[in-house]
Amino acid sequence: MADAILRFENVAYHTATARDTIENISFSLERGKGLLVSGPEGSGKSQIMSLILGRNLPHSGTIFFYGNQITQRRTEEMEMLRFSIGYVAENLGLINNLSVLENIILPLRYHTVLKEDELIAAANIWLERYELKHKEHIRPVALSASEAMRTALIRALIVEPKILLLDGVFDGGCPLASRYLQDLLFEDIRLRNIGFIITTYFPFFFEGRDLQFLLLYRGRAVFQGAIADIKTTDNEFAVQYRTLNKLGPMKPFNKDL
Repeated sequence: MADAILRFENVAYHTATARDTIENISFSLERGKGLLVSGPEGSGKSQIMSLILGRNLPHSGTIFFYGNQITQRRTEEMEMLRFSIGYVAENLGLINNLSVLENIILPLRYHTVLKEDELIAAANIWLERYELKHKEHIRPVALSASEAMRTALIRALIVEPKILLLDGVFDGGCPLASRYLQDLLFEDIRLRNIGFIITTYFPFFFEGRDLQFLLLYRGRAVFQGAIADIKTTDNEFAVQYRTLNKLGPMKPFNKDL
């Protein structure tokens, strides 16, 4: 707990119009460690991300960032907190009228006093590593799925975040490209001691990684452990999700959405 960057203590969020709700969610994220969050549609995966980013406030429970309650921070403090978080949404959020290079350096323009040549130098390191140097002047609309994903990841990493949030980013890409990208990304995360949370419908794709695992169903935590545990646990929710069996405690379709 002493190394915890982020901590949820019995956090709940629910409204009449909320697509995702959560109830009594607790977990702790340490520096350099990762949490994989999974579950069917409407389980609350994206709502956890929104709460971390301060877009919504919990109705009960407490969220701590480095031991300080997020809900007690002023607006300017929340802006600084968001800058310490690298976030990539499922749709990647790239700006189509900006080039790859311009997308990548955009957060540095807003939050640093780096000069133009310093911005470009910082971006070039990442463009070379993620094999995108030849695409730096291309706009996102002309990128492949893998290229767009790499651009969005670089934009999140270039600010040297304390926490990296990846919301469904790996769910729709080429498995081979995604596996190679995972290897690059996890190495960069380890070298920089970044805590990270990944939401996904496919936790099996991360087997063999040293990750904690949180399985949600309709806003509640129905299984918590290590990702390796989903192969051996007799938890009925984890077994159903692992085997993709339509018979079990989880319903394939959420009529509440």
